Amino acid sequence: MSSIFSVARVSPMGHLAARIRSLFGRAAKGAALAAVALAATATPVSAETLLMPSRDARVSVPVVVWGVTTQAPLAPQDPPLPCALNFGDGSDLFDCTGVDRSYIAQAHTYASQGTYTVQLTVGGESTTTTIQVFDPAVLIGGPTGDNNRSLGINMTIQDGLRSLWTQQVNREANFPDGTATSWANYVDFADTSLVVLAFENQGYKIQANVPPTGIYEKYIVRRGLNFVLSSLSEETLGVTPAGNDPCVGVPAATFADCIGYRPPWDTGYTTALAILSVAGSGALTHIDTESGGVTLGKTYGEILQRLVNALAWGQNDGPGVGRGGWDYDFNSLGERADGSTIGWDVLALLDAAAAGATVPPWVKTEFSVLLDSGGILNTDGSFDYTADGNPGGDSAAGPQKVGIGLQGLFLIGETAGGRVTAVTTNLNSWWNGSSGGIGVNGWDCGVPGVGYPNGTNKGCAYSMFNNFKGLKLQNIATLPGVGRPAGPGIQPANDWYADYQDWLVANQTNPTSTDGGYWAGMGFSCCASGAALTAAIAELILSPVALVAPDPILFATVGLSPTTSTNPVGSSHTVTAFAQAANNAPVPGVTIDFKVLTGPNTGKTGTGTTGADGKTTFSYTDTAGPGTDTIRAFIGTSLSSNIVSKIWGMACDFNNDLKVSPADVRLIRPRLNTVATGPTDPYDANHDGVVNVADMRYCQLRQTATTP
Repeated sequence: MSSIFSVARVSPMGHLAARIRSLFGRAAKGAALAAVALAATATPVSAETLLMPSRDARVSVPVVVWGVTTQAPLAPQDPPLPCALNFGDGSDLFDCTGVDRSYIAQAHTYASQGTYTVQLTVGGESTTTTIQVFDPAVLIGGPTGDNNRSLGINMTIQDGLRSLWTQQVNREANFPDGTATSWANYVDFADTSLVVLAFENQGYKIQANVPPTGIYEKYIVRRGLNFVLSSLSEETLGVTPAGNDPCVGVPAATFADCIGYRPPWDTGYTTALAILSVAGSGALTHIDTESGGVTLGKTYGEILQRLVNALAWGQNDGPGVGRGGWDYDFNSLGERADGSTIGWDVLALLDAAAAGATVPPWVKTEFSVLLDSGGILNTDGSFDYTADGNPGGDSAAGPQKVGIGLQGLFLIGETAGGRVTAVTTNLNSWWNGSSGGIGVNGWDCGVPGVGYPNGTNKGCAYSMFNNFKGLKLQNIATLPGVGRPAGPGIQPANDWYADYQDWLVANQTNPTSTDGGYWAGMGFSCCASGAALTAAIAELILSPVALVAPDPILFATVGLSPTTSTNPVGSSHTVTAFAQAANNAPVPGVTIDFKVLTGPNTGKTGTGTTGADGKTTFSYTDTAGPGTDTIRAFIGTSLSSNIVSKIWGMACDFNNDLKVSPADVRLIRPRLNTVATGPTDPYDANHDGVVNVADMRYCQLRQTATTP
C-alpha cells in the first residue's frame, strides 16, 4: 500500500523531464560524447561508478553535476585513478582526478535547451545520466507561468537531496564500504529516520531482497535503514493499565512472544520515526541481513508490526489528564501527554496502517479520550504543548502545533464539524505572524533571523510540517489569511500549499553551488535544528505537488509566413508566426518576439501572444524603402523560426527592375477600370480604391527611364 507521505506517483525519479522527453523536436546536443583519453588502469571487478539520477535544469543557470566511484588505486602509494566528467554539450571536460570519490561534483551552465548526456569516467569505468535543460521562455506561460514554477520546485527538490547526500556523517571515510550511514545535526536517530523517509518519499526505495543499484537507494536508503534498525532494542509488552493488550489481534509472528521494538531513548518520539522510515520503504517482505541488531533475519513487515505494537503499548491509558496521548517515554499512567510527541505518533499510525500493519483498534478509542478531555485540544482550536490540566496557559504552542489537532482529528475519523473548523480558524489566524493569533504563542522556534525567540510559521520547519500534514489530511486547500494571490496557472487565491512551496524555493541556500542546497534560514523548533533535519522536512513538504505537477508543453517548431512578398514603399506588412508542439498541436499562450534582421527597416521589433490556434501576427510600416527586409520570429533564446523576406518596391515599378519605365506603365493597362484588390494593390498607384487612367498618369510622371 502507499504511504500517506507519497500521494500520487509518476515515476521513481519524479523529475519533470521524464514526463515530457518525447515533446522535444531537437536532437540532444552532446549525444555523441567527446572521447576521453585515459591511461590503462586495473579496475576491480566489483568496482562501480555512479552518477546522480537524471535531473532538470534551466538555461544559463548553473547546475551541480555529480557522481561517485568505488574505485581506488590498488595500493596506497599508487597515483589516483584518472577521472573525467563530460557535460555532454561540447564544453571542456572537468578533470576530477584525485577528487573525493564520495562526491565528484562540479557546477556547470548550459547555454541552450535540450537533453544532455553526462558521462563520468574513472579508470576503466564509465557511466551516464541525463540532464534536461529548459528555456523558461519556451514553457507555456513563459518565465512567470505555472510550468516554470513547477520546474523550480523540481530543481529545488533535486538540489535538496544532493545536499543531504553531502551531509552524511563521515561520508568520505564511510564510503563505500560502510553498511550504515547517519545524519547528526540534532540527534542521529531522529535525523536519519526523517532523511531516509525524505528519500523514500521522492521514490528512492529499496526492492525486497534485491540488491539496490541506484546511488540513493544503495547508499542512502539501504544504509540509513540499517542505521535505524541497528539502534532498536526489544521491549517485552503486556497488558496496559486500562486492560488493553497490544498483541491481541495482530499477526501471529508478533503475537506469540509479544516483544516489541523500540529505540533506546525518548521512545514516544523515536518509535514513531522508526515506523515512518520502515513503512515508507514499501518493501515489507525484505529481510534484514545487514543491521546486526535485534531485527537481523526479520522481515520489514514483522519489524514494522513490532514497532506498532510497542507504540500502542506505550500509549498513556491511566487515569491522568494525559490519558490517550503519548509522552517522551512509554507507558506512563497518564499524568502527562506531550503535544509534539503526539504529532509524530499519529502520523506513524496512519502510515503503518497504510503500509499494511495492524493498529489495535483501542488505540484510536483511547486517543479520542484525550481529544475529548479538553486537556490538549482547546475549544479555540489551539493545541497545547502539554496535556497537564492547564489548557491554554503558558503551555500553548501558537502556530507550531495547531496542525497536530487536524492530524489527530483525522486519525479518529473526524473530517468536518465544529472542532475541525475551530482548529482551521486558529491556524489561519497565525499564518503570517508570530503574534496576534488566537490563543497563546508560548512556543519558541529558533528560526535564524526570522522572529526568534517566538518563531513564526514559514521558516519554522516544525510548524510547516505539522500544518502541511494536517491541512493535507483534512483536504483543506485554502485559508483566507494566507494572502497569496491566485496563479500562476490553476493555483487559487490563498492557496496555503503554494505559499509554502514559494517560500521553500525562494529560501534554499546556494542551490547552484556544490556545497549548497540546504535551508540556512530555516529552523526546526525551539531546541532542535540543523541543515539535515530542516532539509528533510523541506523534502517531505515539497514532494507531493512536485511529483504530480501537470505536464508542460514544449515547442518543436516556431514558423513564420508568408515566405516572401512585395509591397510598395511606405505601405505596411504583416507576418504570421505559429507555435507548434512535437505532436503538431498548436500551442496557445506563448510569447513570440519578432525582429527585422536586415534591410532598410533593420531593427524594427514586435511581440505577440499566440491564440488558441497557436498563431500571432506582427505588422510594421516601411519607413526606409526601397529594398528587401528579412524577418525572423523567436521564442526565448532557444527557438527561432525560418527567415522570411519582404520586398519594398518603388511605386509603379511593377516588374521589380528598380526603375519606372514605359514597360511599367503598360502593365497597368490590363487592370484599367477595376476595383483595387486592397490597400496594398500596387496598381492602384494613387491609392484611391480603383485602377484607372489616373494611375497611368501617376506612373508616367514618375518614370526614371525612357526605355523599357
